[in-house]
Amino acid sequence: MFADNSSTATAQVADATSQLIDDAPMERLREIACRHQVCYEVWPERSVSEGRAIRIGFELQLCGANTHTSADGPNHPVSGCAHCVSTYGELRQIAEWILPREERPSRYEIQAFDHSLHVAPKKRKSRSEVVLTIHIMHRHDFNRPVDDCEDRCLKEMQQRLRELGIVEGMWRGD
Repeated sequence: MFADNSSTATAQVADATSQLIDDAPMERLREIACRHQVCYEVWPERSVSEGRAIRIGFELQLCGANTHTSADGPNHPVSGCAHCVSTYGELRQIAEWILPREERPSRYEIQAFDHSLHVAPKKRKSRSEVVLTIHIMHRHDFNRPVDDCEDRCLKEMQQRLRELGIVEGMWRGD
């Protein structure tokens, strides 16, 4: 009986330690989200089959503000500069954290940095953004219509983004 109590206590300590480890990256990711005023957009991934457009997956885009500040105010001389690369790297940390951990019939592809600045829509004040795109599609026979697996994966990623305070369409502080 004593061994059972010890095992339970050991499991509780392991769970608490695991939670502390999980919370530390979450806090760091929340800081990144706040610093870059991160929000996300979801777009359909489409293909053509037998002459008609079909939705085969999703693009989940993480959008982070990329403002360079100098003595003269906001300044951004060149897209793809070291600051842009750093912003993309921090968005990638968020992207990797939200991906499902287990293998599923769907796959997730984080697109490489495009070395571009994107102009946000007016609802985000036409700010300069670095955009990271995650493609969510079937692992095999990718040219099939979206099914429950892709829908579930997208919903889980959106939930993890909400855990970081990141919402769809605009920065929650706007």
